[in-house]
Amino acid sequence: MNAILGELGRSPKFCEYVKNIEQKISPISIWGLNDVGSTQFVEATAEFSKKPICIITYNEIQAKQIIENLKYFSEKIVYFPKKEIVTYDYVAESKNLPYERIEALNQILRKRNLIVVTTIESLMQKLPAKEVLYKNTLDFKVGDIYKIEDLKQKLVDLGYTRYDLIDGRGEFSVRGGIIDIATSRKVGLRIELWGDEVDSIRHFDISSQRSIENISE
Repeated sequence: MNAILGELGRSPKFCEYVKNIEQKISPISIWGLNDVGSTQFVEATAEFSKKPICIITYNEIQAKQIIENLKYFSEKIVYFPKKEIVTYDYVAESKNLPYERIEALNQILRKRNLIVVTTIESLMQKLPAKEVLYKNTLDFKVGDIYKIEDLKQKLVDLGYTRYDLIDGRGEFSVRGGIIDIATSRKVGLRIELWGDEVDSIRHFDISSQRSIENISE
């Protein structure tokens, strides 16, 4: 695969195209590529320009096909799905979709040189401003002071639901000075307070309740 990208990198026409991207000359129109050729061209663009790429296509089936093709070349691919709008039955709405959208946004925030694949419908749906979205976070560090009642209220405000024992994403539990927060379907965060002070923080396996690793923040 790298040999194919290397051949593109030696093409004068492709080098001119990359140079235009770096100099922010636009629009650039390219045509005549088949599906495989388009995939190779996108990955070569990411490799040689060192810039993030957003691919917008017309529906989710096409978006997922593009992702499957790109996986042969790169692991830096993020799919941003559309928000599901269900007017007839809330129960029918996918419970995983909001988490997929949040995780995609988190990856976009953290990483450079990603290839983001999405649809025109998803792109048209409004999102909160980045500043608004990411000011609503909870940060924990060993030695920090927190009042447990304030933490419980903050978690509820962020959309978490309290249970006696967490079983999946979007859940938290409080037992004495121990707060468990589900950060994924399999892994949770366990914060142990000594009075109002954070005494320890660790990841744990939700199904077995066993600790995986201690962390400092």
